[in-house]
Amino acid sequence: MLFSACADTNDQSLGPNILGCRGDFDFTIKFEQLFFSLVPAVIFILASPWRIAFLARRPTIVGAPLLRLAKIGVLVSYASLELSQLILITVLPFGASNVDIVSSVLRLTAALCMIGLSYFDHSKSPRPSIFLSGYLFLTVLFDVAQARTFWLASLTRSEIAFTAIFTAALTMKIVMLLLEAQRKTRWVNWDSKDHSPEETSGIYTLGAYFWLNKLFLDGYNKALRIRDLYPLDQNLAARHLSERFSRRIDQAKGSGHEIGLKKALAKTLLVPMILPIPARLVTIGSFFCQPLFISSLTSQLAQSEPIPANIGYGFIGASICIYSTIAISQSLYWYFQHRMLYMMRACLVSAIYTKTTEARAADGEENASLTLMSADIERIMRGAQFIHELWANLIEVSVSSWLLYNLLGAAFVAPIVIVLLCVIGVSLFMRLMDGSQKKWMAGVQKRVGLTSGVIGNMKNIKISGLTNPIARFIEKLRVDELKAGSNFRQMSLMCAIFSYIPLLLSPAITFGIARRSLDATKLFTSLSYLLLMATPLNSLFQTLPQMAAGVACLSRIQEFLESKRRDDYRTITAAPGGDIEKPAFDQPDKSPAVIIENGSFGWKPEKMVLNNLNIEIPRNSLTIVVGPIASGKSSLCKTLLGEIPYSKGTVTMSTKISRVGYCDQTPFLSNNSIRENIIGYSPFDAQRYAEVVRGTMLGVDFETLPQADKTNVGSNGITLSGGQRQRVSLARCLYLQSDLLIMDDIFSGLDADTEDQVFKRVFGVNGILSRRQATVILCTHSVRHLPSATHIIALGTDGTVVEQGTFSDLIANQSYIHSLGIKASSTSQTSIEDTGSEDSTTEPQSNSLEKVQTESPGIGENDKARPDGDSAAYVVYIKSMGIIPFAAMLIMGLLFGFFYNFPTIWLTYWSADAVAANPSHSFGYYAGIYALLEVCAMISLACLGFLLFITVLIRSGVSLHHHALGTLIHAPLKFFTSTDQGIITNLFSQDLSLLDTELPSALLNAIYTVFVGIGQAAVIASSSPYLALSYPFLFALLYVVQKFYLRTSRQLRLLDLEAKSPLYTHFLDTSKGIVTLRAFGFLSEDRAKNAFLLDTSQRPAYLLTMIQQWLNLVLNVVVALIAIMLTSLAVRLRSNSGFTGASLVTLMSFGENLSGLVISYTGLETSIGAISRLRAFDKTAKTEVKDIEDIVPPEEWPQRGEIILNDISASYDNETEKETPPTLALKNIQLRIRPGEKVAICGRTGSGKSSLIALLLKLLDPLDETSNRVEIDKTPLSRIDRATLRQRIIAIPQDTVFLPDGSTFQENLDPFKVSTVTDAQSVLETVGLWDFVHDKGGLEAGMTVSNFSQGQRQLFSLARAVLRRRIRARSLGLGGGGSEGGILLLDEVSSSVDRETEKKMQEVIRDEFKEYTVVAVSHRLDMVMDYDRVIVMEKGEIVEEGNPARLVEEPGTRFGELWSVGGN
Repeated sequence: MLFSACADTNDQSLGPNILGCRGDFDFTIKFEQLFFSLVPAVIFILASPWRIAFLARRPTIVGAPLLRLAKIGVLVSYASLELSQLILITVLPFGASNVDIVSSVLRLTAALCMIGLSYFDHSKSPRPSIFLSGYLFLTVLFDVAQARTFWLASLTRSEIAFTAIFTAALTMKIVMLLLEAQRKTRWVNWDSKDHSPEETSGIYTLGAYFWLNKLFLDGYNKALRIRDLYPLDQNLAARHLSERFSRRIDQAKGSGHEIGLKKALAKTLLVPMILPIPARLVTIGSFFCQPLFISSLTSQLAQSEPIPANIGYGFIGASICIYSTIAISQSLYWYFQHRMLYMMRACLVSAIYTKTTEARAADGEENASLTLMSADIERIMRGAQFIHELWANLIEVSVSSWLLYNLLGAAFVAPIVIVLLCVIGVSLFMRLMDGSQKKWMAGVQKRVGLTSGVIGNMKNIKISGLTNPIARFIEKLRVDELKAGSNFRQMSLMCAIFSYIPLLLSPAITFGIARRSLDATKLFTSLSYLLLMATPLNSLFQTLPQMAAGVACLSRIQEFLESKRRDDYRTITAAPGGDIEKPAFDQPDKSPAVIIENGSFGWKPEKMVLNNLNIEIPRNSLTIVVGPIASGKSSLCKTLLGEIPYSKGTVTMSTKISRVGYCDQTPFLSNNSIRENIIGYSPFDAQRYAEVVRGTMLGVDFETLPQADKTNVGSNGITLSGGQRQRVSLARCLYLQSDLLIMDDIFSGLDADTEDQVFKRVFGVNGILSRRQATVILCTHSVRHLPSATHIIALGTDGTVVEQGTFSDLIANQSYIHSLGIKASSTSQTSIEDTGSEDSTTEPQSNSLEKVQTESPGIGENDKARPDGDSAAYVVYIKSMGIIPFAAMLIMGLLFGFFYNFPTIWLTYWSADAVAANPSHSFGYYAGIYALLEVCAMISLACLGFLLFITVLIRSGVSLHHHALGTLIHAPLKFFTSTDQGIITNLFSQDLSLLDTELPSALLNAIYTVFVGIGQAAVIASSSPYLALSYPFLFALLYVVQKFYLRTSRQLRLLDLEAKSPLYTHFLDTSKGIVTLRAFGFLSEDRAKNAFLLDTSQRPAYLLTMIQQWLNLVLNVVVALIAIMLTSLAVRLRSNSGFTGASLVTLMSFGENLSGLVISYTGLETSIGAISRLRAFDKTAKTEVKDIEDIVPPEEWPQRGEIILNDISASYDNETEKETPPTLALKNIQLRIRPGEKVAICGRTGSGKSSLIALLLKLLDPLDETSNRVEIDKTPLSRIDRATLRQRIIAIPQDTVFLPDGSTFQENLDPFKVSTVTDAQSVLETVGLWDFVHDKGGLEAGMTVSNFSQGQRQLFSLARAVLRRRIRARSLGLGGGGSEGGILLLDEVSSSVDRETEKKMQEVIRDEFKEYTVVAVSHRLDMVMDYDRVIVMEKGEIVEEGNPARLVEEPGTRFGELWSVGGN
């Protein structure tokens, strides 16, 4: 259109600025029509149908018909006005061009699209339309500029009429903008408590983060808990995302391709990945407006005449537009980017968990999955954070190079060459980084896996006296891990140094080559272009290592996801509903329940454990499997569950196998109450629950436990005895609705009486399983129950079936079963006495995921300290790194701050001298000093980085880990029974990961930004001293902002770490109990629980990220205010053009630096929370070591082995301050064990037998009033150093302790490294394990625990004890055969071995420890008869003692009853 006021100008050209009209301070009309109307309309029209089609398929969830009517009415009015304009353009003589007509048509079309989009978006989306609001906001700004132009250009009536209609349309658009911004929270059809306010927020609320206001107020006023946080946005929910992601992965598999994890992620998150792009493009445009703005302003200031008011206000308006657009666009960019990252985390963690549930049981990948879902995912998120920076930075570099070429000519090549050299340098290091990153993560995985195992097995480690060697092993792994990480960090640092070369050296070299007249305008404009080129490159080179690390971690996850899954080789012939239990009057089915034909099964392809099996297991009856140790009994159980990785032959199940009751040899229990463990995910049935509690005799135990069946079992069931754990596992198996039950060695931890009672109630003629007509397979060493079996299978040492059939047939065979010497009469056939109480609780049990524990109790939490932080943590951190390195870092930071900023001031003097008539110094003088300053900045930065990331990080990492590990191994047993394993694992995984990655980075950034920021503030103030007057107010504002922000962010960081603990625990539980979970058919429920825990862990992490972006926005607004003030002062007060240019150039990076300053400080504050948690761990765990333990007995102690207990009582609750008296584990124990005496301890499970062993090893402390009544060889036990005590006394726990897989047989046998290979071979020959070890590659071969059967593990434990005795004898210069004297403590050492092996073990103990005092807990009464004295315990008291042979003969003795019950 050609307005008459500007008819003879360039108004019909693309301009972009008008010449000869409107004060030469406006765009041309053609430029405005093209870029302000036509382009936005085209984009909107193209995207609208896609959005409308997407919304049309969604259900209606919003009402508010009046609001919708108002929106439609306004839009119809707006469309009418657009139509009027189109008519006017075509009818009136405006001289309209094709561009004008097309623009008007497109504006009308866009208006019609807005009607449809508004209609659907109103009713189908809970939030105001982001797309429509964004378009309205942008075009309102453009229309305001056009309206100003039209009014300034209009003279005739028709022109004024057109402009008036355009202004009316603009008014309608503003009304629509306000209507569309209305939140629809009141009208959405859902419960707002289940949804985050984010879900109903529009683009303005999201862009300004107003939806976080309530969270900030809550965080400022109180200590936050998970329940106080907003629910997770449903679009981030793990369940929906994981379903979409798994479909993509399945599609890739189905097409025969590799999984292609990156491609699957990209397809799943396509829209979330696209959303940040428009905001990033706007940011790029805003960035490039800065140098153009600087160029124009400095040119105006350099002129002698004053700046016209109109142009001055234009500069102020331009500064407002540029810097506010930067703030808003960056805010929206990072908002969408971080949403995408948390969606990615949900996809990946869910995929890892799903794979964990599908993995083979023998793969030993539990540590891998834990590390992948924690450390690897964190690194992936850090790398993926900058995914859009790749293309954005390349655009910025390209455009700035072109601008630089226009300004400086051929000299622009200099920075390009420097950049290319840096790219080559970075790429060389990048190639090496992938391998070092994988080594580092493998080291983390190994250490975290071992530490997790140590936490779960601490009781047995302490009993074995192996805390020190295992701690040394873990510390060695920590040092190795830090060294592996050091290689990666060195390469990252080199990349970072390369990234600063363009930023620091490019200006000096470019100006040196240019050598032309460089006035202030040209110098500072070119410097701004160089800054725009170097800053993205600096960012790119620093983020590339993180992206490489993320890609390496993604490949590790892909490798895990592509690992072989469990292949269920079983075939099923059952009719539907086959696993429903049958009533007793049903006609019995005579066909076998399970048939194995020509079956061979093994854990490795080259070696089968079971060979040539041909087995038929009868339906609705009891089948017992027996055989010597390592004959394959447990492998047969796994075979029936489809868990063996390598198989031949067929396994046919004629019973449905969706749910199979299974009891593992090592009971798997999750860290919940006993009741929750028994019920699992099954619905609560009070009658069934009472039946299984009565059947497993747990009612008696409930009476002694503090909270009965609501007692928490602790991690790995640590609060229960071995027998109690097995009976809880059995009760869970019985509670499951299934007619097929597989049980592996469930009686190994039970005393004879309890075993007999449980057998009668569960397997007897009138037992639970007989009444249910269930099919039961029982593997056991308790051969006295064989007469009760319908079918018996005997396995040989070579994994073949030696014989099978009924008991009477096998006795007649004169083979293996006959050799066991079992009488046909069985105690199991007698009637059941209902002894013991039962739990008759009938309250309903909810198994909904809402009851899943998501708030872990934490370690030493302090509600007051949560918002205010922990200043002592800084002291701990500085001490861990050393005062001198810390001081050196501050000095380097100070030097860098000076050398980074002073060159900008130096340019001011240079430019002033360059245009002077008589320059005081030569060009080389200024250029040389400028280059020297930049080189010094590089050197100081490099020194700072290497000092922090190499020296300080390793020193502090080793020191803090050493202290935490010391706290762990010296923590009392009570701590492990009351603290969740996942919480402690989180300390050694997540918190140490923070110390190695985020904390050093935050410290470096804090030092960097503080000193650089001080220098920048000084440079900016150099333009106008008046600006410096605002600094106190700005710093006060920043202080208030960070204070307000920090109280919430610090709490969210702690909640983030704590919310991950239940997720970690769940991963650990799943990994350990995967066979049980698969058998029970609980996988779908377990995956749902994982999704719930994952969503809960995402809540604080996501909100923490969002409030960090809020802080970024606030700081960008502060920078905008400084820019506006700076521009206003420069325009009104005629500031020096050189100093103004220096100020504005500095301001370009000051915003980012200011943001970095507060974020790095807050990152430091939140990351230092890891040290606060380690300090809290130290305080909470306390230490079992007491001040009075001042006696370190000599090497030969205890030479006599005399033990005296004089009226001792002890409790595990001794340390807790309670009004109620503690529950006593031992009561009034009066006992004297003579030197060299062999004493056995018997009693039912939970009677206090193991507690007596724990007392002698100081794992259990006596009550304070009886603490000095225990003596060993006349030395008060209370005064003996604990670690030394456990070294001097040889003890064998019930569960064998091993070093991590991959350590050698020699290292496991002798963790103290004091024996020779000959010594080790000799003891293995003594216990009969040498052939097994030799077959596996000998003593120096790496071993895997899963290769050992349970019985072989106990033999290995005995071999370790024998080796310790022999080494002790040799070091004391005494003879062999135990003549040196000492104490041997045994806790159920033969519970999982057959009779022959048990006799062998007894013989070894008798020969090797003949002059030792032996105290043995045992349920094997044959073994007890070999002892001098037996002690019978009940409820923590000694109820009987005497010679076992004599007690058997005497009528009415407790031991005699146990002996007869045992079938003897």
